[in-house]
Amino acid sequence: MSLTRQYEGTGGMLKLTIAGAAATTGGGIGSILNPEGVDLLIIRTFLYARTGSTGAANLGVGIGATATTSATDILSSFDGIEATIGSKAFYCQAVSVNETQEAVVWEDDEYLTVTGSATTVGLDADLYVEYIRLA
Repeated sequence: MSLTRQYEGTGGMLKLTIAGAAATTGGGIGSILNPEGVDLLIIRTFLYARTGSTGAANLGVGIGATATTSATDILSSFDGIEATIGSKAFYCQAVSVNETQEAVVWEDDEYLTVTGSATTVGLDADLYVEYIRLA
């Protein structure tokens, strides 16, 4: 997984390029340590898939304590990332939808992880993560 910063300041957006993998362990598709070194409030996320995977799998994206944590607080069990997903964009809700849920905070020493429930070989996608620096 590769990382590109889109803009910086009090907030920012990261572009994470995702290449599918056969691994199904936590963070098996990829993981990245918080690149800002401060806590980040995740505002919203988008997934743009150029091509889908050759296998049928669910995709999970979230913030975890380690690079091998299977976290799903950003995207939980996204179904249908097989070949028919190509050239489509999806909004991934990362912010509370009501007053009782907490927003997603990516702490300075935590990882964003991407995990597949089955092989995701062939998947070629970008994950855009927009955030506000909390420090």
